[in-house]
Amino acid sequence: MAVVSSLVLAVGAAVFVSVVDLTPPPENGVLRWPHLSAVSAPEPFTGPAAEAPMPTADGLAAVLDPLLDSSALDGDLSVSVRDGLTGDELYGRGSETALIPASSTKAATAAAVLATRGSAYRIPTRVVAGEDGRVVLVAGGDVTLTEDGDGFYHGAAELSDLAEQVLTALNGESPATLVVDTSVFAADDGVAPGVAAADVRDGYTAQVTPLMLDGGRVDKDGPDSPSARHGDPTRHAADTFAALIGAGEVVAGTAPDGATELGVVYSPTMQRLSEYAMLTSDNLLTDALARQAALATGEPGSFAGGAAATMRVLADLGLPVDGMVLKDGSGLSKDNRLSAGLLASLVSVAASGEHPELSGLAATMAVAGHSGSLWHRFDDDRAAHGEVRAKTGTLSKVSSLTGMVVDADGRWLTFAVIVNDRGNLFEAEAAIDAFATVLAECGCR
Repeated sequence: MAVVSSLVLAVGAAVFVSVVDLTPPPENGVLRWPHLSAVSAPEPFTGPAAEAPMPTADGLAAVLDPLLDSSALDGDLSVSVRDGLTGDELYGRGSETALIPASSTKAATAAAVLATRGSAYRIPTRVVAGEDGRVVLVAGGDVTLTEDGDGFYHGAAELSDLAEQVLTALNGESPATLVVDTSVFAADDGVAPGVAAADVRDGYTAQVTPLMLDGGRVDKDGPDSPSARHGDPTRHAADTFAALIGAGEVVAGTAPDGATELGVVYSPTMQRLSEYAMLTSDNLLTDALARQAALATGEPGSFAGGAAATMRVLADLGLPVDGMVLKDGSGLSKDNRLSAGLLASLVSVAASGEHPELSGLAATMAVAGHSGSLWHRFDDDRAAHGEVRAKTGTLSKVSSLTGMVVDADGRWLTFAVIVNDRGNLFEAEAAIDAFATVLAECGCR
């Protein structure tokens, strides 16, 4: 019997549903993570109640202040708790202070790509006819491509499918030369400012290029992060495709205007890719998604373009972006600066029903004690299991958590906690989990 984890939120006109089949263990993609093969489903999600009483500022302060004053969070803090229905801030400590958010940044990126590309958009990878009998592989920025369907990402587009289309269009004749067009992304922009060289070296990300197989991973059957990556992922993908179509030469170039299409394959949807990126905190995929937001808004396909597009989406939502800084989409950059108030507000706005294009953001978040980057968290806090949905963030001396919870009275709350300059991240992480658990356990009135 399949074990299913589901998230259903119904607030006003908005309904959010995420269902993941947990058994048998999926064979590929993000769902290969061991914790997604759990033998039991999360506790039933109680769901928010519009008539539930709202916590008071004094009630929240009484239970949250002692936690935030503990030595475990002895660093720079930005904290915000908001009512999920109204968006009003119920509790804050430095909520407008912009700090390094780590991977909580991914929530902003996911919102941006869902708002700009739309949840159903799929990234095309095309082959068109070139000059003098050549064919041109036109990269669209899909970093989840796989060679033959047995790749890292579940449901990824297959180069073998594309090759079959091309050879059929060419009546079985292999082209002598494959031209590779990667002009969709800016050249020489593979690593964002503020990203440590060790994060690239150790496989937490890779050079961001628009043509990659399995996110550039050398071992497509290995864990999500860290993972050894190809030094030249574009060349690896191009050589793989050239072998599939029998091309003897691979060169760089661009597609002619109005060229005849010989074949096309499409990535999973933006909703599915956002779920992949958020659930397992996939840095490379998130940075590639930020570039999709850039392209959709007329910005260049670069780190700067993705950051500009994301900030524009946040500003258009009426969120407080003054003083905020983005250098990448994944949160690996230590040059990023976001506030807890902005992040908590984003979660409220995305799930309010007022912006249907963002409704899928709720389904991208990990479930406390059960899935994604929250599977191993909240071990001693059973009250939070199945109730806290959130995005984690961890860098050296940085820990964060951004998400939502339904309190004991049935009131839906959104929250964000960011701590910087804290050396013991294990203590900080435990304290932040305790913070979210308290929100789940109390009515705080």
